[in-house]
Amino acid sequence: MKKIVLEPTLSKCVETLAKERYWAVVDEYSRRIRKEGVLEDLEWEIDVLRKFLESMNVAEYRRLTEKALEQGRKVRLILEMTEEGSVNATVDM
Repeated sequence: MKKIVLEPTLSKCVETLAKERYWAVVDEYSRRIRKEGVLEDLEWEIDVLRKFLESMNVAEYRRLTEKALEQGRKVRLILEMTEEGSVNATVDM
């Protein structure tokens, strides 16, 4: 199963990272679509990031990851798409 891994820091929270990655992938998709046609991997990544930002409790994930970072722990947020089309988010500390 494909995953998106976001590694927040004290200067960049998971929401900021997700938004930056979303817009970077949208930009790349826009540049490549005419030459290459359907770009399923980029479409998948755009969909996962959009669903995370729009549908999930991003503030709670931000709170959890910032708390761990303040304690000096390394944190990763892992996003995966289920077969049903929803997004699972896992905080790995």
